[in-house]
Amino acid sequence: MNIERCFPEAEFKERFRCVRAKMKSKGLDGCLISAPENIYYLTGLDYQGYFAFTMLVVPLDGKPTLITRAMERATVRDMLVDVSHEVFQDGIEPLPPAEDAAREVMLSTQNERGDTTGLKPWSMSMGVPARKPDEQPMDKTNPAQVTVQALKAAGLGSACLGIEKNTSFLPFAIAEEIVRALPEAKWVDASSLVGDCRLVQSERELACTRKAAEIADAMMMAGIAAAGPGVLKRDVVAAVYQMMFSRGGTYPGFVPLVRSTRTIEHEHSTWDDRKLTRKDMLFLEMGGCYRRYHAPIGRLVYIGRLPARANRIHQVCREALEAVIATISPGALAGDVFKAWKRIVDKAGLHHYTRHHCGYAVGIGFPPSWTGGGVPLGLRSGSEMRLKPGMVFHVMSWLIRTGRGDSFLSDTVVVTPEGCDVLTRTPRELLLR
Repeated sequence: MNIERCFPEAEFKERFRCVRAKMKSKGLDGCLISAPENIYYLTGLDYQGYFAFTMLVVPLDGKPTLITRAMERATVRDMLVDVSHEVFQDGIEPLPPAEDAAREVMLSTQNERGDTTGLKPWSMSMGVPARKPDEQPMDKTNPAQVTVQALKAAGLGSACLGIEKNTSFLPFAIAEEIVRALPEAKWVDASSLVGDCRLVQSERELACTRKAAEIADAMMMAGIAAAGPGVLKRDVVAAVYQMMFSRGGTYPGFVPLVRSTRTIEHEHSTWDDRKLTRKDMLFLEMGGCYRRYHAPIGRLVYIGRLPARANRIHQVCREALEAVIATISPGALAGDVFKAWKRIVDKAGLHHYTRHHCGYAVGIGFPPSWTGGGVPLGLRSGSEMRLKPGMVFHVMSWLIRTGRGDSFLSDTVVVTPEGCDVLTRTPRELLLR
């Protein structure tokens, strides 16, 4: 039973074509891909098994090979096409050879001599292999050895191979063993190879991102509506999650970030069991997720009353974000987009205040990130990255602990041939609950 794929085969073929063109330009014969976002981009494998070693071996020519735990056989069978699948066992040694290999036995039985034959693997054994009588045993509980075997079978044992060095999903011990087992191979860092192809989204991908933005807006409005003095933060989160799923979203790479004044500087922490109180600020940042494509959004809500400087700092924050959006267009430099944000902040007398970026690229994401893992590709000071149509960014204007008041706004935008389209539509008004 095959599960309907998110994209047609032609789109997956085009993605492989892009990746292989970049491989060829770097002189690579093959590439080892372990970042979940990149494996999903090339194969459509949408599962939570990425917490365990998962590797896609892409040769310059020929069928790719996916390596996973044996228990993932059914998932891979139903989700993927035109990909070979090799597995490693989960701490289960291969069965001993049968005394009579010609016999088909499902359970331990006796032959004519009264001897017990070996077991034949069946579906519930999750593919535990029985050794052939003359087979040299290989440790199939070792993912590194299974990967090396797959590379050798593909003729890549002494090839020039790319490997994603900066992903947190490639354990050092496994990577070290793979490299050590192939002394004749040449290794090249290919950490950004697939990511460069993913940076510009196709029309079908953008349709998913637009749907994610609709979900994000609904989540944000639900969170704002639920907030108020005396409300538990977990109840705000409950309203957000209810809306997320009822609107057709799925679990995002980041859980919704819901913080109040005392923890507002904890940039990647989220809700606690405390109630919102009068004079609190409520920080809301969350991403709608549809078919693994993300559209983040952020707002700051004042609880109970507005501080004296709230209107002024909010206007600066909004003007700076709108300057970012106005600067985004095909051919613009990422560094110039950041300058547009900083120019408004400086003009408001906040020369002392800056941030490391005013936005970053988003798209496919798996926990624990909606940016695709690693340090985000940002709209940073001095960046010479040129923007292209189809690039999607989470743009933000972050003015927290400025000494002149606090405000925060963020939205998801896409670069279009004409300029910039804002995908999230929640109003940017000053918010009081």
